[in-house]
Amino acid sequence: MNRILDYKSYFKFLSRNKAFTVINVFGLSVSLMFVILISVYTVQELSVDKFQEKGERVFTIGSENIIGSAWKLKPLLMTRYPEIEDIVPLVTNFRNRALTIEDRTVNADYLFTDTSFFHVFSFDLVQGDRNTVLETPGYAVVSESFARRAFPGSDPLGKAIRLNDSVTVTVNGIMKDIKNSIIPTSDVIVNIEHIRFFNSSLASERFDNAVGTDLFILERENADLRARATDIEEYFKEIYWLYKMDIAKRVVLTPLKEAYFSSIPSANALQKGDWNFVMILMSVGILILLFAVINYINLTVAQAGQRAKEMATRRLLGSSGSDLFLRLIAESTLLILLSFAIGLFFAYSAVSAANDLLRSRIDLSSAATFGNIFVCTIFILALGVVSGIIPAVFISKTKAIDIVRGGFRKKTKMVFSKVFITFQNAITIMVITASIVMSLQINHMINAPLGYNTTNIINISTRQFDSRRHILSYGDEISKLSSVSRVAYGAGTPLDYGNNNTVEYEGRSISFQSFIGDSTYFSMLGINILRDNNTTSTDAIFLSQQSIRELMISEDAPSFKYYEDRETPIAGIVSDFQIGNILSEKSPVLMRLRKREDFRPWSILVEVQGDPYQAYESISEVYKSMVVAEFPAKFIDQEIEDSFQSQRRISKIVMIFCVIAVVLSLLGLLAMSTYFIQQRSREIAVRKVFGSTNREMLIKLITSFISYVLIAFVIATPIIWYIMKQWLSDYSYRIALSPWIFLASGLFCFLIAFVTVFFQSYRAANANPVNRLKAE
Repeated sequence: MNRILDYKSYFKFLSRNKAFTVINVFGLSVSLMFVILISVYTVQELSVDKFQEKGERVFTIGSENIIGSAWKLKPLLMTRYPEIEDIVPLVTNFRNRALTIEDRTVNADYLFTDTSFFHVFSFDLVQGDRNTVLETPGYAVVSESFARRAFPGSDPLGKAIRLNDSVTVTVNGIMKDIKNSIIPTSDVIVNIEHIRFFNSSLASERFDNAVGTDLFILERENADLRARATDIEEYFKEIYWLYKMDIAKRVVLTPLKEAYFSSIPSANALQKGDWNFVMILMSVGILILLFAVINYINLTVAQAGQRAKEMATRRLLGSSGSDLFLRLIAESTLLILLSFAIGLFFAYSAVSAANDLLRSRIDLSSAATFGNIFVCTIFILALGVVSGIIPAVFISKTKAIDIVRGGFRKKTKMVFSKVFITFQNAITIMVITASIVMSLQINHMINAPLGYNTTNIINISTRQFDSRRHILSYGDEISKLSSVSRVAYGAGTPLDYGNNNTVEYEGRSISFQSFIGDSTYFSMLGINILRDNNTTSTDAIFLSQQSIRELMISEDAPSFKYYEDRETPIAGIVSDFQIGNILSEKSPVLMRLRKREDFRPWSILVEVQGDPYQAYESISEVYKSMVVAEFPAKFIDQEIEDSFQSQRRISKIVMIFCVIAVVLSLLGLLAMSTYFIQQRSREIAVRKVFGSTNREMLIKLITSFISYVLIAFVIATPIIWYIMKQWLSDYSYRIALSPWIFLASGLFCFLIAFVTVFFQSYRAANANPVNRLKAE
């Protein structure tokens, strides 16, 4: 046992073989860094809202199309259905709003709810009684982080917060920041009774804003609320216009534990997870770990010859094969432990970048629990055994006499290494191909024609302005800037869908997207007016070509029955344009032309000239001088690009994996070529003695390695072609799969393989054969 635990020779071996040590430890450490980050992220994603004590009885309510409903449904549902113990209404869409504390302005995220919030959910209060903390509309609860930011060095309890001109609340409690929940992190929690001062449609008894509130229903113990879904549907068809008009057909009660990964989108700001993305990330983590283990095995076996004499000596001194086997497994585990420690350090260093990439908050500190430490210990031991078992069997079963006679290298054919290298290269080729296809497809969608102008136009949200007069005053100020070409005012943009108006028309429900803009809005966006009826009616509406088709009216119709069978004049017809990004379905459009003084704009559109970035800064400076808040503006081009955030995120993950795969494949080839050339050094010497030239030997050596890449290319191409074809089939607007993409991926791997093995092959081919034969 003492001989097994004596690792001086192992550390001496590592110090003498610095390249081997650095490559092995670096490869394992970087791989384990990714595995740690991916593991913590995955566990966090899979444990969303698992801490809710009543979570098994909580459901969200919505339709087959969307999660969301109306606040004023709460008393109606609670009165009618005894299965319901309580309902939590949540309005979470008011983000980054300016509020006033004494004479200071602070930005905050609002959450509107009622006293049921702390009854149903298990969020922790730092100060305050969860039964009374929101008992009156005048009370508010703030988060810990907001309390530190907004009330530095003082106790916020009892302090007043002015949310707007109509609402002032008093802090009555402090709660821990909301984490790992479908409910978004919020700074200030206020009573939902105040919502009428922010959006009156959310407080409508007629449910004007049909899906603007999330209702979380707490089912009574031993009840079966989902069995009443059909009855709720029939009830909604009597009272709820969304169901009356047959826009929504089914009531869907989604358990809280399933809501995060539900395929039904949220109408509001609820946090949503992407199950497919989590699975992709897990697969990437497994492949990275597999690559690292393969490389460790290849590198260890490649260096086995240098440790052969040590093992032979130990065998001659009495160590058994099992002693050597356990020793080699222990050495492997020790190296894994060292690499894990370095990988953990790398993970802490890279967590900020990972959070930006994943749009998440990976909390490594919170993951340091006893249970997780135990799991990590088991993982390190298991990885040590898996990584070391092949080298251990390989070396420990070799006879001492073979090592002494020099026959050790002749008996090993490296069959498993050749298989591993082929596998690595096949995966690398597939990942490179996937990365290229994804990048091309995303750029193809970003640059798709949308039917309106997007270049050099800044979209500025007006939500922080306190009045229409304030908005117009700001517009007049920036119009004086030399970098500003023109300024337009609108209620909604094509990318943000504007407002939805669903009407009953001749027995059919038609859902229109509605926009209001001044004349500059029309011309700046390049909305093409095909026909102008030159009507003087202020009620007149421009219809898109698709609207004409949906209404099934003639293009020269003077009016149509838009609302309650009232004839509405048609102002004219505009060309169809894309609502949302290119992935969204085509929608019929209503457009109203208004003078800027006659409506409250949601957006100020600014067309800039000259340097767009300098123009942006100039417009931002004027904004900050007139509104004490962050500048809420982006170029429309940037907004379009941001709308493909999910696809870009997956593409970036694949690109990162692509780089890792290339590096690890390179290291694998390096290990195999090192060992393979050592194995064939005597054969090379004999061939040269019998007349083979250096050039012939160089070509022979390089070809033997390149052949594995060729085999990998043949295996990988049909597989990745099928996978990418399936992936592209999800997009109606997509690129064609060009053969050049696959050839480029294969060529890149060929070049990497060539560069990796060239120098070692060149040195072996040009070595003096006499010196090698003398050594035999």
